[in-house]
Amino acid sequence: MLFAVPFAGVGVGMFGLLVWTYWEYAAMQRWHEVPARIVRTDLESHDGDDSTTYKATAEYTYTFEGRRYTGDRVGLHGGADNIGSFQKRVHRELKQYEKSGRPFRCYVDPGEPHESILYRELRWEMLAFYSLFALAFGGAGFGMLFGSLRLGRKARTEMRAMADRPDEPWMWREDWARGEVRSTGKALWIFACGFALFWNLVSLPLLFILPGEIVEKGNRLALVGLLFPAIGFGLLIWAAYLVLRWRKYGDSVFQMATVPGVIGGALAGVIRISAHLRPDSGFHLALNCVHRYTSGSGKSRSTRESTLWQDERTIVRGLAEDDFSQVAIPVLFGLPYDARPTDASDPDDQILWRLEVTADVPGIDYHAAFEVPVFKTADSLPDFQLDEGPITPYAAAKDPEAPLRKAGVIATPVPGGTRYLFPMSRHIGMCVGLTAFTAFWAGVIVVMLEVDAPIVFPIVFGFFALLLVAAAVDVWFYRSEVDVSRHGLSVTAGIFGFGRTQWIEAADVEEFTCRSNMQAGSRVYYNLIARLRNGQRFTLGKRVVGREAAEAILHRWEAEIGKSSQSSDRVRKASP
Repeated sequence: MLFAVPFAGVGVGMFGLLVWTYWEYAAMQRWHEVPARIVRTDLESHDGDDSTTYKATAEYTYTFEGRRYTGDRVGLHGGADNIGSFQKRVHRELKQYEKSGRPFRCYVDPGEPHESILYRELRWEMLAFYSLFALAFGGAGFGMLFGSLRLGRKARTEMRAMADRPDEPWMWREDWARGEVRSTGKALWIFACGFALFWNLVSLPLLFILPGEIVEKGNRLALVGLLFPAIGFGLLIWAAYLVLRWRKYGDSVFQMATVPGVIGGALAGVIRISAHLRPDSGFHLALNCVHRYTSGSGKSRSTRESTLWQDERTIVRGLAEDDFSQVAIPVLFGLPYDARPTDASDPDDQILWRLEVTADVPGIDYHAAFEVPVFKTADSLPDFQLDEGPITPYAAAKDPEAPLRKAGVIATPVPGGTRYLFPMSRHIGMCVGLTAFTAFWAGVIVVMLEVDAPIVFPIVFGFFALLLVAAAVDVWFYRSEVDVSRHGLSVTAGIFGFGRTQWIEAADVEEFTCRSNMQAGSRVYYNLIARLRNGQRFTLGKRVVGREAAEAILHRWEAEIGKSSQSSDRVRKASP
């Protein structure tokens, strides 16, 4: 709250300046116009850290009701600025009148004749600038103040619950204690709208400043500044999409069968959606154990997330199919005994369990996320095995080829076994996104060279650019081919598939495992690895989307080389 007070104060101050400016403008409309002689005029410039501001000054004399006065106020908005061309335009105009000696019009307060002004019109670009500051700082300040009050009340409620049930952290949150977890849709669109509004209010003044820098001064570096309004436009589109999605589906509710979800047990319940949805491809459910951590300090602080564990399933039929006012999606997941429990005790190092459900429907696709409590309890069992019976009537039938289709892997029978082809450029979205980011990074280096930045910066950025280029080439052009038979595996992998073919005897394989090497949002990509008895590791395929697909492919390989199932928790091995 103390941090928010200065922001709120700036917002209130700028709002007061706006009101005062309008009040002065209205009062000056009643002032009398008289001729004035420009005695002196000048254009002051003030160099800042990253820009130059200007102020047109003048000294003039005028006569009102038989008395001679001297004035120096030029415009309604005092101070120096570089918003628009007002200051330079005024200086040029006044300079002409100073040289010619011709009279210039002046406005005088009849009640206070020593008060006068040359330009009494409002500058709309300055009013917009004041308004942006008032809204941005005032909105941020008062938003933090009200948010602090709300979070304070929530914290006090949780502290009372902690005191009453110190050994049951799943009872500390009110929604967890009720066993009814609401989706984060509403909170997300409110955050998105607030962030988009703040970003645009802060960056919008650049649209008034940059044209002068680019056109009048030929400052090419100023073009980079246009990136911020462009990002703001993208944020507005994102916020609008989230609002439309929330208006279409509202908040969904996950009703838990038992509280909490049990490590070495199950997470079960029903997701209720207040809309009539019957997607052809069903509802895709994903349960993720997420490590959220913050590193760095000051302006260098950044928060990241990595998925430690993930399980997925597709539900093709809901409960109460004859109820057209809502959809009820059954949920059932088994949780490994060595998974990490929910832990939010350290805001900079948290473990979260997030249940997500998506569906492809006409128009705006459905998506909801729930932060669910998962803990070890007295019911946790090291050898727990999930009974799939209750969920089987509602889940999609097992299709042995579905994991291959999802991974973009092509399986072809060959004499004595099966050939698995991992083609190039299987994930176009990832390829394009990484390439675009690499191009942007290269553009930053070009700008550094253009402005003669210290050479150490282009060198350091150039090193990371090389890593990005290597990653982009790998994503676009890496190809692997794995022939699997009872005798072993033949692996040929590399850029464009050019690489030395290696043979691995079936008896030499200790285990197949998967390891996550990339994450985009909640989508996790896995590399498929063969670990040999001598400790060597061979990467057989890259970037398989989702643990379920990766596990399914590894199961096929185990069966084809004659090894027993090793599904006893590759989840841990797949952790980053």
